[in-house]
Amino acid sequence: MCSPGRMPPVPKQVLLRYGREVARLRTEAELTQTALANRVQSSKSQISDVERGKAPPSPTLRKALDESIGFGRLSRLWEDLTGNNRAPWLSEIATAIQDAEAIWEYQALALPSYLQIERYAETLIRTALPWLSPDELERSVTERVTRAGHFANSLRPLLWLVLDETLLHRRYGGVKVIREQLTHLADLAEGGRITLQVMPADHPRHPGNSGSFRVITMRDSTELAYVESAVEGRILTSATVVAQRRMLLGTLQGLAWDPEASLRAVREEVKRLGSD
Repeated sequence: MCSPGRMPPVPKQVLLRYGREVARLRTEAELTQTALANRVQSSKSQISDVERGKAPPSPTLRKALDESIGFGRLSRLWEDLTGNNRAPWLSEIATAIQDAEAIWEYQALALPSYLQIERYAETLIRTALPWLSPDELERSVTERVTRAGHFANSLRPLLWLVLDETLLHRRYGGVKVIREQLTHLADLAEGGRITLQVMPADHPRHPGNSGSFRVITMRDSTELAYVESAVEGRILTSATVVAQRRMLLGTLQGLAWDPEASLRAVREEVKRLGSD
C-alpha cells in the first residue's frame, strides 16, 4: 500500500509506451534530447530516462512535453494508459503494429482493428463496451479509424491475414455496414496491400480452435506474439511461444483457400449482401 500523499507506482509497460511516444514525437519534431530539455525546462538525462521508461514523468513535465511536441496526443495517451477506459496492453499492441515490418494474423470473431471502417468499428466498440460515455466512444472510434487509415495508406507493415469463414457471415452493424466493410477488405486484398486467405469453417482439421492471434515482426527483426479474447490480450515474447504461433499460422495458411479463391469468396458475399 502506498503511504499517504504518495502516488501508486506506474507500471513499467506504461512508462515504456509513453517514453517511446515521446521519443517518436521528438524525432518527428527534429529535436535532440538537449533541445527538448531546454524547451520544457528539464535536463537531457531526465528526457533520456523518460524516453527509456526508466523514470515516471512528473505532472509538470508531462504538461510541458505535451505543449511542446504532443499537442494533446501525449496527454490523451497518458490518460489512456493510466485510466480505466483502456487497458495498457491495447496501447502497447497498437504501437507494436504501427512500428512493425510484417504481421501474420488469424481472426475468428472480427476483422483486425486496423482494417475496420468507421461504422463497423463503432458497432464493435459500442456493443463490447456499453458503459463508455458518448465522448469516450467517439474518441475510441476516431483513434481506431485513424490507425486504419494510416495502415491502408502505408507500405508497412506487410500483412498476411487468415480469416475464419464464419466471420464473413457475421452481421455487425447490419447488412449495409458489413457490405461496406467487406468491400473495403476486398479492395485492400485486390490492391495488394494485404494477403488474404479464408479458412473454411467446415474443415475437419481446423487448427484455429484456440482463438485469434498474431505474430509481429518488428523492424529490428525481433518478434512477438499476441493472443486475444474479447476482454483481454497477452503479448508473448518467448522465442519458443512465438515459433509455435508461427507454426500454427503456417498450418492455417496451408489449409485455407488460396488468396484468389478467398478474394472471390469475399466478393461473392458482397454481391449476395447487395440483394438483401
